[in-house]
Amino acid sequence: MINFKSKLVNATLAATFAIPLATAGMFASAGSAQAVTLNGSIGLNGTSIVPSDGINPAKTTIKFVDVDGVDTDGDFKLFSPNLNPGAGITINTLTLTKIANLPSSGTTTKATYSTGAYTPFINFGSRTLGTTTALLTFDLDDSVVTRIRKSATDINDVILDGITGKFNFNGKTIASGNLGASLSGATSTYHLTLEAVSVPEPTTMLGLGLVGAGMIMSRRRKSVIQ
Repeated sequence: MINFKSKLVNATLAATFAIPLATAGMFASAGSAQAVTLNGSIGLNGTSIVPSDGINPAKTTIKFVDVDGVDTDGDFKLFSPNLNPGAGITINTLTLTKIANLPSSGTTTKATYSTGAYTPFINFGSRTLGTTTALLTFDLDDSVVTRIRKSATDINDVILDGITGKFNFNGKTIASGNLGASLSGATSTYHLTLEAVSVPEPTTMLGLGLVGAGMIMSRRRKSVIQ
């Protein structure tokens, strides 16, 4: 009976770790070929337009007119982002759809809005990472932002926190990203900070599968001894 249970557990563990092993086997060659990673942060600033369109409208927009400055850290320094004509950075206009009103106080009103998915949201143009030169974009997930209106005439503050997306380079996702931004006034300067974290490569899955296989072999040896 004990031997039967041992075989059952071993079979279950084998099935559990067969999936990452099989998946890694399918993509190992592709993963080894793609050594491009992206870590670090990039700060962008420029002029934005936040319309004065009333208290918590059903839909509103945020237009990023230009990119006046770039501040980089980590891997972003490798491709030296610049604002030269034809090689600059562009940011698409956000169209926000209201989700719900939030508790208000005095002349301040708040509501949450959905950004919708954008492909791309930020276009970095043709960049070089490692030995590859290709198009780099940041594609926005459907995220939630908070819109704060502090007076009867203007939108004084808009907070964009908790926005996520993916960096796509040469047709492949190489990193996930978190974005935060602050905007003030109907026409003002925006400050946007974007942080990138490289996604695990298929070889990582292969490593997990090998660890699981090692656990199975160890358990089998113990069963034989018993």
